[in-house]
Amino acid sequence: MFFTGDSDFLALVTYLRNGDKKVYVFSSKNNISQELRTGADGYTDVLAIETDIWGKDLKHRTDK
Repeated sequence: MFFTGDSDFLALVTYLRNGDKKVYVFSSKNNISQELRTGADGYTDVLAIETDIWGKDLKHRTDK
């Protein structure tokens, strides 16, 4: 289980999947590479998860 959207982890994801491991990626849809999203066994957009589990409302940062 990875909490990242960085495509630098694609080689590790591929290695794990080739070793018969299941790999799931959690990231926001705006911060994940297409390669990582499709290279894993599953992908979940963390911003789509019910916010009650986080203890506060999640919001996109606008101060960049």
